Amino acid sequence: MLLRFAPQLGLASLIVIAMLGAALKIQATRLDKAKAALAASTAAHARDIATVRAAQDRANADWQAQLGRLAAAQRRQKDDTDRKADTATILYRDRVLRLPGRATAEGIAAHSALPGAGLPPRADGPGADTLILARADALICAENSARLAAAHDWAKGLISDGSPVSP
Repeated sequence: MLLRFAPQLGLASLIVIAMLGAALKIQATRLDKAKAALAASTAAHARDIATVRAAQDRANADWQAQLGRLAAAQRRQKDDTDRKADTATILYRDRVLRLPGRATAEGIAAHSALPGAGLPPRADGPGADTLILARADALICAENSARLAAAHDWAKGLISDGSPVSP
C-alpha cells in the first residue's frame, strides 16, 4: 500500500521503517516497565526508610527509659547511702562526745618547749606516738569516717548490681 503512495521508496526502505517502528515500540514498552520498576523501588526505599526511622525511635525511647530507670536507681542508692552516712555520723559523733576530754596529755607540757623531744613512755600507750586531737577535729574525723564507710558500701553495691563503673 505504501508503495502506491511512495513508489520511489523501495521495499527494503519500507521494511527498515517497519523495523524501526517495531524497535521504537519495544523500547517504549521497556521504558514503561523501567519507570514502573523505578516507582516500585522508590516506594520500597521509602518504606525501608520509614521502618529504620521507626526502629531508631523505638531504640531511642528504650534508651531514654533505661536512662530514667538507671537515674532513679542511682538516686535511691544515693539517698540510702546518705541515710546510712547520717546514721553512722550520729553514732560516731556520740562516741566522740562520750570520750573523756583532757586539757593536755601527760608529758606534753614539760616537753613542749624542747624541739624534737619525745614524750616519756606511758604504761597504757605507745609513748612518743601518742596523738592528741581537739574534739572538733575528732568530730570531723568521725563524720568523714561515716561518709567513707557509706561510700564504700555504695560502691560495693554498684559492683554487685553490675552497674557500669568507670576505672
